[in-house]
Amino acid sequence: MESAAILLRIFLDENDRYGNKPLYMAVVDALRLRGFTGATVLKGIEGYGIHRSVHSARVMGVELNLPIVIEVIEVESRIDELMPTLREMIPEGLLTLENVRALRLRKGDG
Repeated sequence: MESAAILLRIFLDENDRYGNKPLYMAVVDALRLRGFTGATVLKGIEGYGIHRSVHSARVMGVELNLPIVIEVIEVESRIDELMPTLREMIPEGLLTLENVRALRLRKGDG
């Protein structure tokens, strides 16, 4: 089944927190509780953001506040409903929205 959707990417730092847990985990929990189909959390090996401080896994093998990207694909209305929650949870970060065509494959589809 193919449909129009929005790809939401949320760019964070690994050490960002929401309450007593990592922010990326709190965002995934919020998505799951709201019935979103899925989300993927990706950890970068190097990057920098608005403060221009490089975060890298190359520092003597120690991971220091690495970049995190959360990807979510959902219909536009659901993404729009989520935005106030994300604005409240994420004090600083970058969100991008892209129009995509989503193709859902399932076992037995021919």
